[in-house]
Amino acid sequence: MRERVRFERGLGATLAGAIPRDRLRLAYAAVFAAALLLRLVAIGDKPMHHDESIHAWFTWQLVTGEGYEYDPVYHGPLQFYLYTLSSLVFGVGDTAMRAVPTLLGAAMTLLPWFLRHQLGQVAALSAAVLLAFSPSFLYFSRFAREDAIVVSMTLGLIVLTFRFLEKPRRWQPAAIFGLLAASFATKESTYITAFVAGTFFAVAVPVQAATARRRGRPVSSAPVVEAILAPGRDAWIWALTSFALVFTLLFSSFLLNPQGLRDGLYDSWSYWLLQHPVNRGDQPWFYYLAALPAYELPVVVLAVVGIVASFRRPTLLRLFLVWDAALSLAAYSWAGERMPWLVLHPLLPLVLLAGLGVSTIWPGRRRVARRLVLAAAPLAALVLVQGAASLVYRHPADPAELLVFTQTSVDVPPVRDRIVELYQTAKAAGGGPPRIAVDAWGGTGWPWAWYLRDLPVAYIDMSGPVSPDDWDVILVAEPNAARVGPLLRDFSGERFRLREWWVVDWGAAEPTSVWRWFRQRDAWSPKGTMDEYLYVRAGLSGAAEAVAGTR
Repeated sequence: MRERVRFERGLGATLAGAIPRDRLRLAYAAVFAAALLLRLVAIGDKPMHHDESIHAWFTWQLVTGEGYEYDPVYHGPLQFYLYTLSSLVFGVGDTAMRAVPTLLGAAMTLLPWFLRHQLGQVAALSAAVLLAFSPSFLYFSRFAREDAIVVSMTLGLIVLTFRFLEKPRRWQPAAIFGLLAASFATKESTYITAFVAGTFFAVAVPVQAATARRRGRPVSSAPVVEAILAPGRDAWIWALTSFALVFTLLFSSFLLNPQGLRDGLYDSWSYWLLQHPVNRGDQPWFYYLAALPAYELPVVVLAVVGIVASFRRPTLLRLFLVWDAALSLAAYSWAGERMPWLVLHPLLPLVLLAGLGVSTIWPGRRRVARRLVLAAAPLAALVLVQGAASLVYRHPADPAELLVFTQTSVDVPPVRDRIVELYQTAKAAGGGPPRIAVDAWGGTGWPWAWYLRDLPVAYIDMSGPVSPDDWDVILVAEPNAARVGPLLRDFSGERFRLREWWVVDWGAAEPTSVWRWFRQRDAWSPKGTMDEYLYVRAGLSGAAEAVAGTR
């Protein structure tokens, strides 16, 4: 094993060159600072996505003492505990919700430091830079979903596992298994992560064992087997204990909901297995093959170079990353639910391989090759920056972006502000608070349950009977507006977009239209919306304006 470790370290040094330790630390600090800044700028500007608002609402219930019980529909419990902690520290709001993936997304850029001996210094640092500026990682690190959280744990598991295989320590198995349990308690996609890693080692161990026997050595001298045996039996007992303890505490809501443990053991996988044939999102099998080069073209190109380098000079980590990239891409393409945020899972090993690709190209001895690399680097950086600027800052709520899925419209926050103002001014006028009703048909109660959490609101399925005399402010989904609207004679109404989406017609994607999309983000097929109507009782609107005018 020591021979293998020396080989890997020597290989990393050969490919990457030696960077002074102080300069390397400074470089990682700069990358982390840039990643954090990019993730924090205008973090609260984008309207809360449907899923974000649901996560925020469950967090609000925890903050207000109403408790929490695990439901696989909304993924694991750990994210809600982290959101709650963030809300207690930063105050309840959109920014506090997004602070969790933001901080973990920025912290991810520090983790390649711990792989610098096995990947090489330049490869690890390049991977950190790509994690910081990747449009996909940047966008979903500003998104209150669990994907950025669980992918940061996946990278942590890779670091812990291969540091353990490099130099086993007694505490590492417990840390690995504890983090694995936390990952299961964050998102059920961890089953895919465990499958990918498990199948790799199921192949690697017999191959290493056969090699050892062929050389006349015992099976116990195989590198992975040697590492497993090194810390002793007690270390693995503590590892299993760590997994059981973390899993039990998180899924049972710290023993307050024992049923949650059973649900975590069974429902966490059975529910999502039943969802496989549903094909939620209605994306084609090649969705990730289109989305990855659309936003991460430099990463994909460099990853191909890294894959070639991995086969030419293989190490266990390199082969694992190739296996991880290929099998993750296949698994997520096969799975029935193909959503934009899931692109992070196959992208992670590609980023690490892309870092290896950089270190492979950079020390080329040929002057022409070096000049080509230097010429291509600004272009690659421009592609990443342009993609990130468009997706994250210019069009974060525009479904013409392939990674924006059924997004809450920019029309919604102003409507929320008007409802809140109507409530506050009417209440200040002394006539009592207005009665507010929101149409809950077809899930249109979101994101209103979050946005109007401080107001007394009734959520009614308005596809049924509605009495206009009972309400002063009414939000009606468009499918019900044709029936409800004529009943509201004493109300003034305005139409707005609740959600927007783009169902991509891949068959209509011609070279010219795709190029236009790259340049201007012009959707080449029609976009759709779910519209709503805001109805306000005429007297209430006038009273509110009068009160506002006296201020």
